Amino acid sequence: MTANLSGPTDVDSSRDRRVRARIVIVTVLLVLVILAILVLSLLQRRQEILSAAERTAQNLAQVIEEQTKGSVAAVEVVLTGTATTMRLLPAKGGERKAAIHDLLLENVRKLPFLRAIWILDARGDMIHDSESLPGRYNLSDREYFRVHRDNPEYGLYVERPIRSRLGVWFIGISRRIDKPDGTFAGVIVAALEPKYLQRFYESIDVGKEGTVALMQPDGTLMVRAPAREDKIGEKLDPVPAYVGKLPHAASGSGRTVSAIDGVARIYTYRHVAGKPLVVLVELGETESLAGWRAVARAHVLASLAFVLMISWLSYLVLRELHSRSALSRALALDITARKQTEALLEGQRRALELVAVGAPLPQMLDMLVRIVEEQAPEMLGSILLLEADGVHLRHGAAPSLPEGFTRAIDGEAIGENAGSCGTAAFRREPVIVEDVATDPLWRDYRELAAAHDLRACWSTPIFDAQRRLLGTFALYFRTPCRPSERHRTLIAMATYIAAIAITKSLEEAKLRNLLLRLRDLSRRLLEVEETERRSINRELHDRIGQNLSILNLNLNLIRSGLSTNPPTAQGGRITEAQRLLESTIMQVRNVMADLHPPALEDFGLFAALCAHAESFGARIGMPIVVHGKELVPRPSPAVEISLFRIAQEALANAAKHAHAKRIEVTLANTPERVTLTIADDGTGFDAARLGMASWGITIMRERAEAARAALSIESAPGRGTRVVVEAIREAA
Repeated sequence: MTANLSGPTDVDSSRDRRVRARIVIVTVLLVLVILAILVLSLLQRRQEILSAAERTAQNLAQVIEEQTKGSVAAVEVVLTGTATTMRLLPAKGGERKAAIHDLLLENVRKLPFLRAIWILDARGDMIHDSESLPGRYNLSDREYFRVHRDNPEYGLYVERPIRSRLGVWFIGISRRIDKPDGTFAGVIVAALEPKYLQRFYESIDVGKEGTVALMQPDGTLMVRAPAREDKIGEKLDPVPAYVGKLPHAASGSGRTVSAIDGVARIYTYRHVAGKPLVVLVELGETESLAGWRAVARAHVLASLAFVLMISWLSYLVLRELHSRSALSRALALDITARKQTEALLEGQRRALELVAVGAPLPQMLDMLVRIVEEQAPEMLGSILLLEADGVHLRHGAAPSLPEGFTRAIDGEAIGENAGSCGTAAFRREPVIVEDVATDPLWRDYRELAAAHDLRACWSTPIFDAQRRLLGTFALYFRTPCRPSERHRTLIAMATYIAAIAITKSLEEAKLRNLLLRLRDLSRRLLEVEETERRSINRELHDRIGQNLSILNLNLNLIRSGLSTNPPTAQGGRITEAQRLLESTIMQVRNVMADLHPPALEDFGLFAALCAHAESFGARIGMPIVVHGKELVPRPSPAVEISLFRIAQEALANAAKHAHAKRIEVTLANTPERVTLTIADDGTGFDAARLGMASWGITIMRERAEAARAALSIESAPGRGTRVVVEAIREAA
């Protein structure tokens, strides 16, 4: 009888061939995937760059549209105000003419982008102009004159660029002037300098190939940067495709080839709201993609080098496999138990790390169940959490259980015969069901388990350190079985870590609730404080303030009632009493302003800061400079009063402790946030060591938190102090 010795060798050789074939296939697929990813990523990056350029053009167009709208609106205000003022002047005479001429000159000086303003009568004769041009001019042939003469309801008219009879380019902006009976009295016209807009457009960085232009909706070019004076006042030829969209769309973006210089550009246009004007911003497509092309070349070279490296490594692996094909087996060692123990310890470490770093509870529980399932692939883990009512169990984690089964048992009540988990929670002890199909505990859930091929379930309650029930940990199996010693070790580990994670999550939730309550309490205390301040302010005004004023009036009456030469002693006492009374009235007014500044409600935060800086600076003998302007729209009253109180406290601290020679208050405003800065040049302090020891800083922080604002304090010894508060504007 001959033994078959070739069998194992043939099997090993066949296995090696399969391994080598797989390596070759994987290498080829990997190379193809790398090339595909390269192409897709480069195309995606190209599209991202073009989209970013389009967004940049949109942002620039919006800024220019706002600037243009503001300029035209300013001209409209000037024209309307001039026409209104003219009606109030004497009807005839040299005094009227001189007054109108001075008015026109003053308005031209106010708006640097205006070249001149003139007024035409009903016949088109120029009767007034800011430049005092010699001679007489009749401009009845101008389009703006005919438009206003023939269309009484026409509002502001913006004419395409024209050359004046003196050879100067201008954009005419005009309004109709009516007589008191509504009949046509003439036209008032402002000549807007195109060069002003052109200089502004040229200051905007749109690259060497970019352009900024102002057009009319029919494609007539009014201003362009870079300048093309030969195209001003003419329609673009050939007409770009986007011109057809201008009468119908308020804004738009796309790509086009310029009708002026033939350069491919990314364009964005925006209608100037309420005006027959269109702002156009174009960025050169080639210029925008210049950086992308350099990156693309680098990526292609790097990818080719990576492909060559992968191919070389695959070759080395194949050669190594070929050289070792003679080795059929290695020394077998029974290390399964050691590996399982190491894997379990590693799993515990990962789970406890998640608990330590404060990961969300669902993530921690999901990781814990997966760690247990890794130890025995036949197990399907589940964690249910006990609701606050102590009656219902909710889904916590079950990454491998069928979703339909998880949904069906979510929210079920605990109790006897409520499956393994419901019964374990009710009994407060482990429940082992070896066969779901026959166990009475699963009577109401047997069909549900069978539908998802679940045949066994072991459930263990999860307790905290005080033996309060938190939930259950369960293991499901596809076949009937009972737990081994290793299974019990896994269950004990899982319930222990789950208890830590759930307890920590519950405690954190309690702390968050307490923090929210404390913040709400702090906000309410501040609101009560402001209410009390208003009440005391009213009391001081209504009672003490009025009484002091009446007392001062009575002293004046007594003084006036005495003889013309009263005794020196009596007169001196009355004078001293009046001086003390006036000082007391001033101090009461200062206290009232500190309690609740009337300017804050009537005029806004900036006005209140200016008023407080003036009065407080006068009291301490130190100049306090306030920068900024009134906030439009105004923040909420809570934000305004919090910022004002912080400024009060910061100024008081600077006056008491800083020994500063100058204090500056700056109020900045953006659509997203309001920023208040109080800076002094005083002695400063070590902000890092101050902590919460300063009562004034504690008050400022509480004020900032009440307004949902961020407070930062920058200071160093000998370098002054800077307090910055940033409050986010609430959505409209």
